[in-house]
Amino acid sequence: MSENFSEQDKIKNFLLNGTPVISLTGNEFAKKDGYTLTQQVTEYYGMLGNEAMSAVYGNIILDKQSVEDDFAHGVGRTKAVAFAAVPAVIEKGTVILPLAQHKKNDKRESAMIAAPIRIAENDYICVVVIRQYVSGNKKLYVHEVTIKDKFLVGGSNPTQMPATQGIVSKSPKNIGDISKVLQNILTANN
Repeated sequence: MSENFSEQDKIKNFLLNGTPVISLTGNEFAKKDGYTLTQQVTEYYGMLGNEAMSAVYGNIILDKQSVEDDFAHGVGRTKAVAFAAVPAVIEKGTVILPLAQHKKNDKRESAMIAAPIRIAENDYICVVVIRQYVSGNKKLYVHEVTIKDKFLVGGSNPTQMPATQGIVSKSPKNIGDISKVLQNILTANN
């Protein structure tokens, strides 16, 4: 018997139950004397040719300016480690918000790509925001990581997800704007 799942169900299943697109040790970009985190991440992206290839959006630039833009939104240790996951998320993730003008009076377009990742023994969902500039270039703008358990905790109004094993809470506490978009996608009815 074959079940018909919507595209939304497939996205939810991928994010909640999919194999991580990358597994990190948790030691990536550890403190090094004489090197800032910006330098380490920029050097790492340089080794990758300063870009990642999205199946949907083509080449996404990963350069020093991208790293600095991302840092401007804050960075903790988990987010710092997850800089190493950004290329894999771009290359193997799923679009959760298509390229468009999402902010009024902003001529730039942005999109969100998300994927499950693993850091040490913990599972996360990483969301990468890319931005298309007037030049046509698409660049990393910011990324966020949220531990998957934050979405799978029992809430007062949990929603059973079709094609998934977990129950998704409708209102986890202390999440940022990017995670709120992700939360809305994970709890949306088709």
